[in-house]
Amino acid sequence: MKYDQTMTISAYTAPGEILMITIAAGEIEQCETIEPTVAVIDLDADERVLGIEVLDRSKFDLDAVAAEYGIEMLVPEIRAAISTAKPGP
Repeated sequence: MKYDQTMTISAYTAPGEILMITIAAGEIEQCETIEPTVAVIDLDADERVLGIEVLDRSKFDLDAVAAEYGIEMLVPEIRAAISTAKPGP
């Protein structure tokens, strides 16, 4: 799975303290749930991660999710985006 190295990973908070992380642009074809209330992973048709909706930050393990979905190399950028997340649309 390849990601464009020039892309910008971003994050914002939504009502209810949900954290929305955008990894890549694309059309969401499927979503996978990590436990019913921890997170939702948005995937394209090639099962590439487009985004992560974190529903419960206290139970969300970014390193484990990154390893499971093959995006370990993006963890530093995702952490940086999370650290600057502001209320969004």
